[in-house]
This record gives sequence, C-alpha cells and structure tokens, in this order.
Amino acid sequence: MPSLIFPWRRALWLALVLLPRAAWPAPPTWTADDAVRAALDRPAVQARLNAEVAAGRARIAQETATPTPRLGVFHEQVFGASQVAYVQTSAEVQQGFDLSGWRGHLAARQPHEAAALRADLEAWRLDLAAEARLAFYAVLHGRARLAALDAWLAQLDRGVTATSARQTRGDVAPYAVKRVARERAVARARRASEAGAHAEAWAALLRLTQRTERPLLDGTLAPDLSAPQASAVDATDALPQLQALVRTEQALSESLQAWGSPGLRGWSIGAGFRWAEVASQSGQGFTVSLSLPLALWNTDAPEIERLSAERARVQADHRDASALATARQRAALQRLEAAQAALQSLDDEEAADDLSQLAETAWRAGETTLAELLDAYASEAELELARADLQWAARRAEIERARSLGIGALP
Repeated sequence: MPSLIFPWRRALWLALVLLPRAAWPAPPTWTADDAVRAALDRPAVQARLNAEVAAGRARIAQETATPTPRLGVFHEQVFGASQVAYVQTSAEVQQGFDLSGWRGHLAARQPHEAAALRADLEAWRLDLAAEARLAFYAVLHGRARLAALDAWLAQLDRGVTATSARQTRGDVAPYAVKRVARERAVARARRASEAGAHAEAWAALLRLTQRTERPLLDGTLAPDLSAPQASAVDATDALPQLQALVRTEQALSESLQAWGSPGLRGWSIGAGFRWAEVASQSGQGFTVSLSLPLALWNTDAPEIERLSAERARVQADHRDASALATARQRAALQRLEAAQAALQSLDDEEAADDLSQLAETAWRAGETTLAELLDAYASEAELELARADLQWAARRAEIERARSLGIGALP
C-alpha cells in the first residue's frame, strides 16, 4: 500500500542516489578570514558593551542631574495677651544652582569612558582574531606534517616489498625484512602521535569559531614571502590597548576639572509669600532668599588627590604599554625576518626524492645497504617536516607582527 500511495518518495530517493557527485552540495570551505569572522561573531559581547555604555551614561546623568525645586511652608503662632498675639504663615520655593560648571565636566567624561570601553573591546577582538588565525594555520601545519609522514610510510611500504622480494631470492636474511618493518612501525607511531596533535588543533579551531563540524580549509601554510614587510616600528596611540588608556586619562582629567571650587557649588535661591498678623493688625508681602556654603576649607581635596593619583597611574601604564608595544613590534619584525630568511635558505631539495628513488632502485639490485636505504627515506621525511615547521614559524611571526601593529581583526 505505501508503495502505491507514496510512489514519489521512491522516485525522489532514486533521483538523489543517481545524481552525479558534482551536483551534490559541496562542504563549506574556510579561509583564514572566514575563521576569524566566525570567531568574532559573538553578539552577546557587543550587547554587553552596549549595556555597559548605557549604564555609564545613566550613571553620569544621575550624578549630574539638576536638583528639583523645593517647596517650604512655615507657620508660626505665639500665644499670650491679646495685645501680643502673633501669627505668621509663609510659603517659599527654593532652587539650587552652582557657578563652578562641575556638571558639564562630569558629563564630558562619559564619551571618553565609552570610547575606552570600545577600545578595550577592539583590543579583545584583535587578540581573538590572532588566536583564530593561529588555530587555523595550526591545523594546516598538522596537515603538512601528516602528509610528510604518510609519504615516509608509503616509501617504507615499498621498502618492505622490495626487501621481501630479495629475501625470496635469497639475497638478504630475514633480519632485513624485520628491520624495515620495525622502521615502518616507528613511522606509524610517529604518525599516530602527530594525528593526536592534529586533532587537538582542530578542537581548538572549532572551539574558537563556535562550530561542531570540520570545514574544508583553503589556504597555504607558508606566508607570502614576496609581499614587502614594513621595517619601521610604529607604536602609536592608534593601538586599541593604548587608546583605551588615553581615553581613560582624558576621562580622569575631566573629573579633576569638576572639583576644586566648593564655594561655588550648593548655592540656592528662593522666592515666596508671607502673611503675618499681630493682635488686630495684619500684613502680607513677598520674600527672596539666597544661601551659599561657607567654604572655610577645601572639602574637595581628598577627591582631587585620589583622581590625581589615579591619573598618574594611568599615565604610567600608558608609558609602559607604549614602550612594550614598541618592543613587541620590533621583536615581531625580527622574528618574521629571521623566519623568512630561514625558509628562503631552505632549497626545494628536489634531489631528496631522487635520492630516495635511487636508493630504492639500488637496493632492489643489491647495490646498496639497507642502512643507506632507510637513511634516504628518513632524511626525506625529516626534510619535509623541517620545511613544514619553518613555514609554521614564519606564519606565526607574521600573525604576531600584524597583532603588534593593531591589524588583523576584520570589520
């Protein structure tokens, strides 16, 4: 019955099975920039920054809010002889104000605090982008090392075949076959260890990019050696970690300008109406009042001292961070130049593959020793592993150089 009612399902499955492989959707392919975008795709972090900026704005607005007017009602009545009975009633509205402008300085602090928060976020993005790039190329590094070990294993498999053939002919003892098999077992153990490290690199990349499935990686391990590298060291306040300190210092400077004039704050002016009655006579009129603080000493001195010390600390941190940024840029440039020089000095060594083939041919013909054959195989594998390690070192130096210059985080 189901085959009669739903014939289209079988037709659909048959069509999917018979589709050519090119028609199937290809798995996602990632470049290093794609990995960085995935790592930086964290809406919760941006939402938190917006909340912190809004909270800071609200806090400043609360601190600088103009006080509301105050209404006072007074009634006074004195009893005594009829000739001296006294009654007085008044109502007055008072409004506080100041002449120091401290509210404007505190309000001017908020944009600097918000900019410091955004600079901290940008510094975090820069570090996370560098970590994502390192994780991406760490996977490529492991892939290159696995490829070198796989090539070594393929050579040893051919060596086992050739040695077994010679044993069959009676040219070598059984020891030779076991010796090549032991070398192959060692190579397999090294590959298993490398596969474990490669799996850890994949886990780190997927953790940073918040993914569960492995995409296809599109990229080369070695950086572009033909691209010119800047030789000048340029540690400026444009770096986000330095910009955060600059904006924090500016916020503290605005706060310092808000304090220091206690005699010009806390003033209030009032106006009201008064009615009085004494015995059988009464009168009415208007009242005006002005009150101001008696600033016999500077009550702002402790706050000024605290803000001054905090600003001095931030200035010292800025000097240290600027010097450290300069040193990091210089060290990163030196590392990059050294890695590029080492990588360029490593020749393609095309003769290495020829050497392995010649050694294998000679071994089949009985013209060389087993030790020489195994040495040719191992030297080619070590050469490829060294090339992969040098490419990885150059790539790490390039990423660190970009981070020291404040670049690498995509917009």
